[in-house]
Amino acid sequence: MVNWKTELEAHFKDKKQSKKDLKDKKEELKKAARRFIRKTALPAFEELGKELAKHKREVLVDKKKDWTALLVRHNKKKEFVYEISLSAEGEHLLAIRSFYAPNDKGKLKLGLEGKIRTSENSARIEKIERADIIADFLESYKQATRPR
Repeated sequence: MVNWKTELEAHFKDKKQSKKDLKDKKEELKKAARRFIRKTALPAFEELGKELAKHKREVLVDKKKDWTALLVRHNKKKEFVYEISLSAEGEHLLAIRSFYAPNDKGKLKLGLEGKIRTSENSARIEKIERADIIADFLESYKQATRPR
């Protein structure tokens, strides 16, 4: 019979290593999230903001660790909000976008949630580029603000 004390010691050693591995993975995901927001999402929003300003739109950008949003105002009224939030699925981070548009009474309501459209049809952040965010924003913005 295997020495039960050795087996028990091995169990606790593995458990300790697993906790360390999980902590390392979490930290890695946090860094990837910050990098995606800083290097992909925010530059896309800045580029959009410059163009929208040429069309008399005021743009505000808000960000947190795993979330960023672009608010578009026209004539001091909220016209459109586009958000990107990140969530972990296994070892990968997924980017989910939501947009809000005004209803008939002028209050913002959720228009649609889903993944950012990419050529690879993937929500994983490593597959999403700045151009994908801009194209998805534009499609959503045009749909939400078209005359009715």
